[in-house]
Order: sequence, then C-alpha cells, then structure tokens
Amino acid sequence: MKIQDYTKEMVDEKSFIDMAHTLLEEKGTTMNLYDIIDEFKALGHYEDDEHLENRIVQFYTDLNTDGRFLNVGENNWGLRDWYSVDDIEEKIAPTIQKFDILDEDDEEDKNLKLLGEEEEEIDDQETAEADTEDDDEDLDDPQDEEEINDSDIVIEEDKDEMDEAEQLFEEEEDFNDDPDDDKI
Repeated sequence: MKIQDYTKEMVDEKSFIDMAHTLLEEKGTTMNLYDIIDEFKALGHYEDDEHLENRIVQFYTDLNTDGRFLNVGENNWGLRDWYSVDDIEEKIAPTIQKFDILDEDDEEDKNLKLLGEEEEEIDDQETAEADTEDDDEDLDDPQDEEEINDSDIVIEEDKDEMDEAEQLFEEEEDFNDDPDDDKI
C-alpha cells in the first residue's frame, strides 16, 4: 500500500519510523527530515499539538538509532540499502574532525589559530571586564590590595580534637590486628 493511501487512523496507528521507511522506498531519493514530517502532518491531518510533538521526538530518536536509515548530511535521510560500504564511509567521514599534531615550526607561527583559541580570547575579555567592574566597586576596601603571606595564616589546633583523633586511630589499629599474625 502506498503511503498516500493511508487514512488518518492508519497514520495514528503506524509508527513514524515505519512510515518513513515506506515513504523513502516510494520516493527512491533522500528527503529532508522536515519534509518527511510535513508529509506525515498532511497525511494525519495533524495540527501542532503535544501528542504530535512527542511522536516527532520519538521519530527523530528512532531515525538515529534504526540501522535502516542513513543521515547523508544537512538533515537529509536515505535508506542504508541504497549505499555501498564505500559510499557510506564517504557520507559519514566528513563529520569526523582530524587534528594535526603541532611541531616546533607550527608553535612559532603567529597566524596559526588553535582549536578553541577564539573562544578563550572572548572568555578572557569578559573576565577582564568583570574584574575591572569588581575593582571599581572594591576600591574602598584596603584589605583587597594587601597580599596575604603564608606566615600571616594561623591555624589553631584543638588539643582535645587531636587527642581524640589519635585515640580513635589507635583503637582502629588494635581492632585490625589479627591474632594469627603473632603466630607467624
């Protein structure tokens, strides 16, 4: 049965993933995800509602996990049966990013942009701006201007807590002592 002959009841009962397989087999060519969904909306006389949204989310998940389908780029989907193994590798390979290992000459190249470098510059600028705003607000607080040396830090030890910790440690050692160890 052709997908155009489906009734609203049939569309409601059948899964979108199975209907997509039928649709792509009939068309014989790849289709954009949104065009497939539009076909289903027209067949089922659907308006935008929560039930339809849930079906679309499930459909997209199924498309990505069902081995019968292949994303050939730019949200276009086809049937895996249409492609040879070599074709599939060509379609999928561009999504994999390759990274070169830098050598000494590359490290000295000032025009070379490293992956993520632009983002760092933006983050650094935002941080510098935020620091400047904080500095303007805290000018009245002289303690911020002073550095704290390690020698200025005093840690008070509680003698009772130290004795209690040592006692617990010793009790644990006594508990863990195996009486059979003395026999060896």
